[in-house]
Amino acid sequence: MIYLLLIFFPIAMGAGCFVLRKQTQLVIIGAVATMLAQIALVSRLPLDQPARLLGLTLTLDPLGRLFLITFLGVGALALLASWNIPHGENFVPIALLILGMISSTLLLLQEPFVASLLLISTGLLAVLAIVDLPTGSPVLVGRATLATALKYLVLMLIAGVMMYMGFVLVSATQPALVGTSISPTHLVLALIVVGFGLRLAIVPFHSWLPDLAEDAAPMVSVLVVAIINVTCLLFLIMSFQFVFFPFEIVGGPDNQRNMWLLMVIGVITALLGAFLALAQTSMRRMVGYLVVYNAGMVLFGLATMDKVGVTGALFEAWNQTIIVLLLFVSIGLLERPDGRPANVVRRDLLWRWPVAGTGLLGGCLALLGLPPFNGFASKLLLYEAAARKGGVYLVLLLLATALALLALIRLARERLFGPSEDQPVEAAPLLLGTTELDQPADRRLEPESRGMVLLTVVLLAVCLGIGLYPQPLLGTINEVMRGLTFIQSF
Repeated sequence: MIYLLLIFFPIAMGAGCFVLRKQTQLVIIGAVATMLAQIALVSRLPLDQPARLLGLTLTLDPLGRLFLITFLGVGALALLASWNIPHGENFVPIALLILGMISSTLLLLQEPFVASLLLISTGLLAVLAIVDLPTGSPVLVGRATLATALKYLVLMLIAGVMMYMGFVLVSATQPALVGTSISPTHLVLALIVVGFGLRLAIVPFHSWLPDLAEDAAPMVSVLVVAIINVTCLLFLIMSFQFVFFPFEIVGGPDNQRNMWLLMVIGVITALLGAFLALAQTSMRRMVGYLVVYNAGMVLFGLATMDKVGVTGALFEAWNQTIIVLLLFVSIGLLERPDGRPANVVRRDLLWRWPVAGTGLLGGCLALLGLPPFNGFASKLLLYEAAARKGGVYLVLLLLATALALLALIRLARERLFGPSEDQPVEAAPLLLGTTELDQPADRRLEPESRGMVLLTVVLLAVCLGIGLYPQPLLGTINEVMRGLTFIQSF
């Protein structure tokens, strides 16, 4: 019964919120209550006790429960943030549907074909959120937004087809063919790398993520980057565990070469993401490329097939869900109008919006893994795994982090710490024939919303708390690692 509620309750609430979508505050309250109810259901669900539904096996392991509770919590906070941050008219019902599909995916990770179809459906829902417009908007969807949505749609469909073909080959191939001259192992590996690479924004399939960060609403980016992408990473790990390890893609005679290829791709992704972030002038695109850099770090840790590396990858993936929410909440607050024309580059954001500016700066530092934030503990594990695999990997990952740090310094200098326009100036003399009424009115800057200040402070506190005391979360992840049999073969 609990499984059915986890799957269908958010979908039913999403349908109700769609009917009442113009009552913004009411649907947000209902959606947040739905997320809290889902968290309570997940907490009561017994672990590692499979159930059968329509011939499918549903189960929840400790790793799935940890991330599902995190996703639901992040979803609830993103819905609360939409109270003050601009969002589409249908964002709340679409978000509930996406979170319901994510819950179903995590319960069906041992059914790769069904999980692949669920991820494809989730991608289609994300496209609807990208092109959604606020209630009563007088303009049509912009050309750039349409291009971003179309790119994401096409790439996610290709990714789904690639993943599905890989699973079909795995299930249809006779074990006797593995290791022979006609072994499909390399074809399956290529399909999986392309499929998951597209979803996780791995080089050279990364271009959709900066476009999404640039053109989509901030909370839509949170749903895609912090929830859907991390779910795909968990799906990849479970595929290693239940599908590819028996097929000998990992743990087989060619495992070292296959995993070496993935490690190289991860390092290249981290380097290129950091380098492109350094070249950006747009705040959103720079954050998007920093997420690409982080995806490369996570892929490297997973590809090491080392207990330290995989632990660091899972820890970093969990950190990413919190950090991405903090970053895009801060971006949404920093982009609020303050009376200046839209074409004026604002260089004093930290002085005008101190809490939001601090949130953006702290979130970027956490994403780069600088102390005392939570990313430091996970990045330290990834650096240790890189040192075990060879000094060159460690040097390249540190170089990528240094480039990302330079990008952050540039962003802070150009957009956060610039001179304030509120400096006192001498009053301009009135021209002949003009009066004081002809002078432009003084801009009045509204203070930051107390609710959004509280949300930003809470997210910063979580990042600092996990960074200073990561042992409880690491202990949970280490317990999960004992059940990952594909790591024990290395």
